[in-house]
Amino acid sequence: MQMTTNRGFTMVEMMMVVMVLAILMAIALPSMRVHMANAEIRGISEEMRSGLELARSEAIRRNTSVRFTRNGSGWNVVIPGTGGVADQQLTMRAPRETPVAVTTSAETITFNASGWTTPFGSTMTINLQAPATGECKPAGGLNCLTVAVAAGGLVRSCDPGAAAGTVTACN
Repeated sequence: MQMTTNRGFTMVEMMMVVMVLAILMAIALPSMRVHMANAEIRGISEEMRSGLELARSEAIRRNTSVRFTRNGSGWNVVIPGTGGVADQQLTMRAPRETPVAVTTSAETITFNASGWTTPFGSTMTINLQAPATGECKPAGGLNCLTVAVAAGGLVRSCDPGAAAGTVTACN
């Protein structure tokens, strides 16, 4: 008599594997949400910063004034028209669907041919915050980022929750 061996898994074994996977996913899901929110904030922050740096570098390259205008989570970079001439659109980033709250101290900022803000002393602060986080988390936790343009035209990203005097702090 020849014995046959059954290959495969029993229903009980399969159910145990499914249950273990479900428990692991339930544990990982909250931290994954935080990670995804932080990734969204970083992405928008980098897009805003690159748009501001593009406006500044185009002003220097073209030896003329260039204006950056925030448009929700997107932006436009234009050469302002003069003497009845329409603005010349250089580039734009369309706003995207995002739960990130974007607030600014000013909707537009203009860079002159030297790369300085004009009128001199103009600044712009773009604050990005994940929804329903309340406060920004201390350094490393993120959920908030700030993109700042100084009066001299320097563009930088910083963490408003970071301790004063640290590299990522906004002060």
